[in-house]
Amino acid sequence: MAFIRRGVAAFAAAAVILAGAPALGAEAQPSARSMELSRRLFSEMHMDQLMAGMMRQMGPMLEAQARKANPKLTDEQARAVTDAVAESMNDVMSKMQERMIPLYASTFTEQELSDIVAFYDTTSGKAVLAKMPVLMGKLGPTMSEMMPQIQTDITKRVCAKIDCTKLNSQPSAPKT
Repeated sequence: MAFIRRGVAAFAAAAVILAGAPALGAEAQPSARSMELSRRLFSEMHMDQLMAGMMRQMGPMLEAQARKANPKLTDEQARAVTDAVAESMNDVMSKMQERMIPLYASTFTEQELSDIVAFYDTTSGKAVLAKMPVLMGKLGPTMSEMMPQIQTDITKRVCAKIDCTKLNSQPSAPKT
């Protein structure tokens, strides 16, 4: 079952990555105006701050996972693991943002991007941005609480479709 849980975690990570990847046969290159609007949107949304806030919110969960994987970790080692992950993700976030901008530019029309940018310039749009980190902080514990149930459900569904006992068994040694 541990194999399945690792597979579920890997699948979830891959899904997040693929969600941001362009589809096969991706659209034509976005216009210069769409790129400009997408950059402006990311600026209005303070995307760099939102991503940094997400990483801060994930810190306690990452530390808990590190401790669960290795109960002998000292407090200092657990913080080092969390810090290393946060540092790595901070480096990746700016690169990810640069890759996300053309995706936004090719997904939304110029009019839609203009409307979204205009929304974030309103009082309500600014409230969404200001409250999003608080909302994410509230969602984090909920997701952590639900994750065992989600993993169990996915494992059950996977094992209903394939024979999980064969996945967990060791391959036999090759015959000589």
